Amino acid sequence: MNIGIDAYYLSSEHLDGLGMFLLRLLRELSGMDSRNDYFLYTPGVSQAGYADSILRNTRFQVRKIPGIFRNRRRLWLQSPSLKKAIVADSIDMFFAGAEYFPLFLPRPIFVATVVHDVAFKAIPEAISLPNSIFYNYLFPFFIQRADQFFTVSQHSKKEMTGYLHIDEKKINVIYNGIDLKRFSPVKNKNKKHYLLFVGTLQPRKNLVNLIKAYSYISDKIDETLLIVGASGWKNSPLRDVIRELREPVRRRIVFKGYVAEEELTRLYREARLFILPSLHEGFCFPVLEAMASGTAVLTARRSAIPEVFGDAVCYADPFSPDDIASKICELVANEKTRAHLEKKGLALSKKYDVKIQAAHYLSAFQTIAGMLGKG
Repeated sequence: MNIGIDAYYLSSEHLDGLGMFLLRLLRELSGMDSRNDYFLYTPGVSQAGYADSILRNTRFQVRKIPGIFRNRRRLWLQSPSLKKAIVADSIDMFFAGAEYFPLFLPRPIFVATVVHDVAFKAIPEAISLPNSIFYNYLFPFFIQRADQFFTVSQHSKKEMTGYLHIDEKKINVIYNGIDLKRFSPVKNKNKKHYLLFVGTLQPRKNLVNLIKAYSYISDKIDETLLIVGASGWKNSPLRDVIRELREPVRRRIVFKGYVAEEELTRLYREARLFILPSLHEGFCFPVLEAMASGTAVLTARRSAIPEVFGDAVCYADPFSPDDIASKICELVANEKTRAHLEKKGLALSKKYDVKIQAAHYLSAFQTIAGMLGKG
């Protein structure tokens, strides 16, 4: 079967969670699939390391489709030159790693897409205006065209059937995975005195309440607060709360911005505690990566988090800075509790191996190939 892939993220200099999801998956698929041919469509190749690993399998080919919209994935996907290339390559199935895809592909081409979460319906107040417009007015057309949906948790599947009215028979749940070899605990338990947050700076990550919580206890603990992630949208409340902090507190909050993957793995390993009181997640890579790095996690009992991580994490009320602050103090002070969470988290993380994830996708692809008479 000829499989077309939206490999736009090969052209991204800085990878977000969606980019990591797709490129890690492709790297694993290239190591296990000897039956299908893959055509990776991208405006260019900036992620040379991932590209080199993927292309070791000669059944994987890169198709560069430049264009004036190369920095806008949604627009680039609708370019006539991309559609023309997909048709010319006799693609049987097109796989999109994140919701949208070339909408006007000829109907014989089977379209499968991944919906990671339905936050735009669950917490619409936390969504940017462009995303709100797209998801509410344009995404329904993509739903109608897609033949198969994948998602990353049972919670997201439930939201897809409830909010988007997608037939549950068309939804396949495959949990995310990470490369466990890249995330490992420090051997000598050499934890540093910092608390770590990782995520795009956007409202649903609930960074405002985390910073408020930290300001309440900054004089009671030795740990600084390290914030890793690119700037997102609707950040004026975040700027306001930082502006109102006392200078001694503000100096102990460090914004690192985007960091490379190697530095991020080190930060996970050496953190005293990982904190992400997010309001909505379809899965949550950062929590898993922290657990796989042997770091205790404080998060929120919201959306898919309890389903995916169960009792291997500690929970706080995301709407209460006081409760977040209290839980931070408890975990920082109690080494025994942290060690218990570290052990449980490390054990649970083995369940979410990218090799397992890729095997499930490959099995699903073979089922589709059989449906199309390409098995």
